[in-house]
Amino acid sequence: MKTAVQVRLPAGQERPESQLLWGSPCATVAGALGPIALFGPGELVAYRIRYRRRARVFVFRTLDVDDRLAAWVPGVRPRVELLLELGTHGRVRLVRSLFPYLAKRALDPTSLPDAFYVRVGVALAGRLPSHKVLVSLIRRSVPAAALTRHAPAQVAPTETP
Repeated sequence: MKTAVQVRLPAGQERPESQLLWGSPCATVAGALGPIALFGPGELVAYRIRYRRRARVFVFRTLDVDDRLAAWVPGVRPRVELLLELGTHGRVRLVRSLFPYLAKRALDPTSLPDAFYVRVGVALAGRLPSHKVLVSLIRRSVPAAALTRHAPAQVAPTETP
């Protein structure tokens, strides 16, 4: 079963816009409101919705079947396994920079376990500096050999994800 994600291009202040932050669609089709990205089952997707000045980010995994107990995300059909949802400007900014940060360190976001994204959401709700939390979570989720092979030995304390 395919999961459809509506992508809306910016069209003024009164219309919502949405974009994919991460994910590789297997196909893209034209829709009445903009392109629709289609994903196969088990894919990791990061999706941002912005309406007026409020933005929300969702990180989810697509499912094999439509589960009525799964999470409903605006602009996404059918329901999905929601791993992370954020709605404040600072947290949205941090998660938007998470995927380029992982790519810079040669870590594939789809290879990280779902628990990693759940922990990121919990950590962002806390008061620890985000760079310390992120490095700690990556070390917990990735084998030590992968870290020494791809990432620098230490991350500067002023660097953000």
